[in-house]
Amino acid sequence: MKTSDLLKKYGIKLKKSLGQNFLSNRRIAEKIVKLSGVSSKDVVVEIGAGAGTLTEELAKVAKKVFAYEIDRSLKGLLTDRLSYYENVELIFDDFLKADLPNVENFVYVANIPYSITGPIIERVLRENRFRFAVLMVQKEVADRIISKHGVRTYGYLSALVQSYCDVKKILEVSRSNFVPNPKVDSTVLKLVWKDLSFDFEKYSKFLSISFRNKRKTLRNNLKSFLDDPDKVLKDLGIDLGMRPEQISAEGFQEIFRRINSNL
Repeated sequence: MKTSDLLKKYGIKLKKSLGQNFLSNRRIAEKIVKLSGVSSKDVVVEIGAGAGTLTEELAKVAKKVFAYEIDRSLKGLLTDRLSYYENVELIFDDFLKADLPNVENFVYVANIPYSITGPIIERVLRENRFRFAVLMVQKEVADRIISKHGVRTYGYLSALVQSYCDVKKILEVSRSNFVPNPKVDSTVLKLVWKDLSFDFEKYSKFLSISFRNKRKTLRNNLKSFLDDPDKVLKDLGIDLGMRPEQISAEGFQEIFRRINSNL
């Protein structure tokens, strides 16, 4: 049954406040699962089950699927649609606040709500218990995440994700594959954990301050919490006139190692 027909059958009215755009094309869901590399050995955490299109394809392949969904009005639809799959556990809770499964080295596969992409990615990185994450996000956000330093789109989220993960684009998805059709296209990214040992709260704060004003030099941004940023940057051979978008993720890691004790 088509996703639009399922929504009508169960009397589901989509909520703009939740940014609900459900993946409706089963072939795209199949392709995402195939390209993700999920196998029968994997425990998968899905963020936002929606109407269950991607959940069902994951259930056909994975060892176990923990599917989080904040909208309890979808419980009847999802319970019925996924009743054939004993390896699926539906969790009707807010992923940003809920406890994660007590499992190590799980993987994420998700179509992330556009409006909370940043907070979700931050939580994924903060927990750091995953092997890889396959995330479908708004195309413009994906372009920012994979941007290299030295270009306008490179920023806080770029440096943060690239510091903790190896990132690559695996699929582009047209807006026509969703119900309702969003105003933008989507991109599927694969993030492979690099096992960076930095404290997430400290490092994300450091990056946030570094990018606080992209028109200013990195040196000036760092003055807000470092007594002598000039010495740190000079010791690392970084030009004092460089702006934050000119510093690579590896460069930020070197700076952080040098000043970590002061944060």
